[in-house]
Amino acid sequence: MLRLRAMRITLIGLFGLVLLLAMMPHISRVSAEDNSTQTENAVTADSVERVATSERTVNAMMGCSYRTHVQNVGWQDFVSNGAMSGTEGQGLRLEGIEVNLENVSGDVGIEYTTHVQNIGWQNYVKNGAMSGTSGQSLRLEAIKIRLIGADAGNYDVYYQVHAQNFGWLDWAKNDASAGTEGFGLRLEGIRIMVVPKGDPAPGATDRPFVTTNTQSTYRTHIQNIGWQGWQKNGEMSGTTGQNLRLEAIEIINENLESNVGFEYQTHVQNLGWQGWKEDGELSGTSNQGLRLEGIQIRLTGANANLFDVYYEAYVEGFGWMPWVMNGESAGTEGLGLRLEGIKIIVQLKGLPIPDNTANELGSLAQLVNKNHHIPADYVPDDLVWVNLPSTRDTQLRADAAEHLIQLFNGASAQGLTLYCNSGYRSYATQAALYQWNVEMYGVAGAELVSARPGMSEHQLGLAMDVTSATVDFDLVESFGATAEGQFIRDHAHEYGFIVRYPQGKTNITGYAYEPWHLRYLGVPVATAIYNSGKTMEEFYGIY
Repeated sequence: MLRLRAMRITLIGLFGLVLLLAMMPHISRVSAEDNSTQTENAVTADSVERVATSERTVNAMMGCSYRTHVQNVGWQDFVSNGAMSGTEGQGLRLEGIEVNLENVSGDVGIEYTTHVQNIGWQNYVKNGAMSGTSGQSLRLEAIKIRLIGADAGNYDVYYQVHAQNFGWLDWAKNDASAGTEGFGLRLEGIRIMVVPKGDPAPGATDRPFVTTNTQSTYRTHIQNIGWQGWQKNGEMSGTTGQNLRLEAIEIINENLESNVGFEYQTHVQNLGWQGWKEDGELSGTSNQGLRLEGIQIRLTGANANLFDVYYEAYVEGFGWMPWVMNGESAGTEGLGLRLEGIKIIVQLKGLPIPDNTANELGSLAQLVNKNHHIPADYVPDDLVWVNLPSTRDTQLRADAAEHLIQLFNGASAQGLTLYCNSGYRSYATQAALYQWNVEMYGVAGAELVSARPGMSEHQLGLAMDVTSATVDFDLVESFGATAEGQFIRDHAHEYGFIVRYPQGKTNITGYAYEPWHLRYLGVPVATAIYNSGKTMEEFYGIY
């Protein structure tokens, strides 16, 4: 019985062993599959992590953060990527700024400088350092920001400021100025963005900066000389008193950040008005021997409306003409007269017109009056004795004497006889004459009828008092009503003379009506003044 039970147990064990051996390959496969699954899961997890990391790298674009120190507020919290730092509509100045880059990839840094009240442009600082001031109550007026480093060329930095009186200006880029300069205006807010190189600007970029510094420069091509050097801001280009024509001109604004440009055209001998040129282009001709006769200049650009351009021309015979502005014509047209010199000034709207330039001593167009004097020792070097009917021997400058002869001949052709009374007077002679008038009429009376020494046109050798037998060779107002006086009034300009002190102009000339007092200017100038109905003071804008 025991033996039978033992055999049964042995058989069961053998059966179990066989069954176990049969199942071993399957168990191995399951184990391998489990290991494979674990390995695959590990690989997949690693790949996902790498993809996630890659996506984070792509999505984490480089940007910037910044904060400003604001009047009455202090340091604000950092903002980033185009958000405004500062204030708007509260009239609070920015006083300092700090700028940092975020998510920097590669060799890139950021540096910046600010234009500070009473200080000007500060030195550049970088990577979070403060630019401006703190605790000094000084406004920021402008800013420049740029990227630095080997990889800086892969990005653009844009920035936009809110400026007092202007509001939000347009976006500046890569170290261009943003804000104002020369106006004394505060920055109130700022936005900054860093974008990949070539991405579109965040907004308009036409007018990020406004400055009073226009740096207008110009040069002229002159007969027998060629191109002169560049002049600027009201300096003369050309010549005076040398009878040399201007033949061409170039005008440019060297401060491109001012957003102000030039357009100009010239009236050229035999050609007339040429088309408009701009910003450094040649207007006129070169090596053709043609004179410039007139010029027009106007401003262009985003900030042109803030400025006026004034220009003053020195014209053959006329000398310095009054300033004109903003596209008006300077010079002459149809008279065949050359431009010889020019001055150009750009200034803010609302500022006074520049003072007109007085013509130089000895020029035909020199204005002499109570405010513009002649040196005591001045004596013209071309005086001649006048060979005409006269009440006394007298002198004039040669050109004036020649034209006075023609005037007397013209009157004679009308049956009229004129007489010279008084031409050139020295300083000493004028002093004695003025003193005699003071003794006769008192100072107030003398001031109306006689010039103080150094203030008389007679010392120029370009003035002649004329009279006639119909007024007993005297110098009286009634001469104006005589036939001789009317001839002088209506025809003197045809011979190069004007009646210097006309009726009704005492408040301008400072002298009573003198129908006998002739001033020589040359035919073109005398005719222009006669036709204008103005005094010499009014015509030249010099009083």
